[in-house]
Amino acid sequence: MSAPLPQSTPTQSPLSRPLTPATGLNDQSTMPVTPEGMPRLRGLGPDDKEARANLERIAEDATKTSGTIFVDQDNVFVKPPVLSALITLNQKLSPLQLDAYMSGDKISLRDVLKSALVNNLPIKISATTSQVARYQYYNALSNFLPAITNGVAMQGLRGNYVSPAGLYIPIRNPYFTSLNSFSQPIFEGGAIIFTARQQRHNFSASKYAFKGTVNDILLDSADHYYNLVRQDVLLQIRVKAVEVSKALVQVNEDLFTYGVNTELDVLKAKYQLSEDRQKLIKQQVARRESAVKLATVLNQDQGIDLEIKDRLVSKIRLVDTSLNPTALIKMAIDKRPELKKYEELRLAAKDAVKVARAAFFPQITFNGNIIGTGSNATSLSNKASNINTPVASGGSLGIGSIGSAAGLPVAASTTGSGAAFTTRTLYTIGVDVNWNLGGLGTSQLTQLEATRWQARKVQLEFNTELERICGQVRDAYLSSLAAENLIIETTDAVKYATEALRLAQVRFQEGVGTYLDVISAQHNYTDALIDKANAIIDFNTSQAKLLHAVGCLTVETGTAATPLKHEI
Repeated sequence: MSAPLPQSTPTQSPLSRPLTPATGLNDQSTMPVTPEGMPRLRGLGPDDKEARANLERIAEDATKTSGTIFVDQDNVFVKPPVLSALITLNQKLSPLQLDAYMSGDKISLRDVLKSALVNNLPIKISATTSQVARYQYYNALSNFLPAITNGVAMQGLRGNYVSPAGLYIPIRNPYFTSLNSFSQPIFEGGAIIFTARQQRHNFSASKYAFKGTVNDILLDSADHYYNLVRQDVLLQIRVKAVEVSKALVQVNEDLFTYGVNTELDVLKAKYQLSEDRQKLIKQQVARRESAVKLATVLNQDQGIDLEIKDRLVSKIRLVDTSLNPTALIKMAIDKRPELKKYEELRLAAKDAVKVARAAFFPQITFNGNIIGTGSNATSLSNKASNINTPVASGGSLGIGSIGSAAGLPVAASTTGSGAAFTTRTLYTIGVDVNWNLGGLGTSQLTQLEATRWQARKVQLEFNTELERICGQVRDAYLSSLAAENLIIETTDAVKYATEALRLAQVRFQEGVGTYLDVISAQHNYTDALIDKANAIIDFNTSQAKLLHAVGCLTVETGTAATPLKHEI
């Protein structure tokens, strides 16, 4: 048995010690020699028990107790983050919550979708817009009812009125008028009817727009939730990568102390640790950013950090495999609210053309008035004795037998014994016919052409939206197909990377491998874990996108235990 290995002094760092001939890379005389007499790559000797124990612990930490554990091909378990394993970016801030002042309730996907329906601001704005369109429709319906006008005026008249006959009449009298009238349209070329229909289609379009907004926000909420899950998974992977790198630094320092390694190996290990710590810092920030974005979608306090409730992230199929792209596109055409919205807008544009055409027709209105007047007046019968004088003495032309201006009934003295404030009522009823053509009809003609082109524009927008939706269905279907197959492939990659890391560590222990092999295997193992996690989360996200693409994404379908098999 070899002599025991010397112990390093506590006050002397391994990096501060001068290089010995035993650590020279080109010193063939000190390299380990196999029983066959052939030199081998530098590794651990059979008596390096402490270094071997450290390396075995690294293998166990890296392959058996990783932060993110894959239960099976379709499931991954995300451990809650351990604060001591994270890097403190600011002494006053939590390394996990960072800028958040407290941790919020743990949430699931169903919680996220329900909260979005209740609190999301774009959904509230869309609902408000729909209510505006509702009352605009009611306003158009009110045009079928008669219009009623009521008015009262009280005037104090004082002065002189000069008549066309050359007389002036002094007026010293208060004057009261009241007007009560109604107007009922009989014919306006169909403008009232088609305006009401136009507003009805606009109201229906606003309701479908609201449903489209809900569909989009549910997808956005699910996407942000899965992104938070993704960042949590990656955070755990980065944490374990840093832990493994720390252990490997310790192993290499021990090897350097025992003279079986070089200072370059120690520096490489520290470089690897620094690189993993940089990635961990970025991942801590990325996880917090995803929580902020989710809180923004849910219209919640961004200062409260959100955490996922379901730590077991599983592959969830929301759309049955029996539905091929053709069936999905047919379902989308029937269910997508955007297409229904543009169909209603197209019908509204057609009615707008008819409203513009109505301007070429006359407008016929049935109306009536009740006119009340009041003043200090005397009955005409009381002044009959004064109506006996010509308008002008010496004139041959007279109007009746008016003797003087003072004898006119309207000029009767208000201070006479017969004057009193009196009101009388006048009734009128009739039919008005108006036919107005501005600019010899060119104003109405150009407005008609503008509405026709607007209808054409809406039709083209409908076709554009149809193409976009068909593309969304196919993209989501292909993404789901790719992610599902990637889950299978990444499972094999994780198994391979796990075994490769184990063998690299064994080869390094036995002296037939190098530390670079261990680093490369650790990189491959970490990347395989990340690819596996991304594949599962991408599949779930693509399934939610596929439900959104066919217009069937709700709280129930987005969290259903059984996939969608047919139209709902």
